[in-house]
Amino acid sequence: MKNKLWFARFFAMCVFVTLLFSVAHLSARQTSAIKAADPCADSDKKKDPLGHDVLADPVEEMRLRAQMKLDEKNYRELQDAADELAVVSAKMKEEIEKTGQYAISLRVIDQISQIEKLTKRVKSRAK
Repeated sequence: MKNKLWFARFFAMCVFVTLLFSVAHLSARQTSAIKAADPCADSDKKKDPLGHDVLADPVEEMRLRAQMKLDEKNYRELQDAADELAVVSAKMKEEIEKTGQYAISLRVIDQISQIEKLTKRVKSRAK
């Protein structure tokens, strides 16, 4: 009798643990599905600086989003051009110091023309 009772308790405990894990797993799946299905969730607001307004004109919202993308692209290109300008001007300074007071190498002249092009690009992106 004692052996049969032990087996029944063990079986009941296994069923309980299995049901517990099943319920936990299903609730976790439902929670993640609800978060994924909600387009206006808080996590999306962090990624989208413009936000979503249901009453806003969709054409205007698309125009604003396109303008924001264009502004980001211009800003990145402005940063890249400014970085490149700093590198070229540092190289030119080293070259001038290396050649001396009375001589200008052809590399310096090439770097000057490159600096002019970069300056025009920075100026056009800044507008």
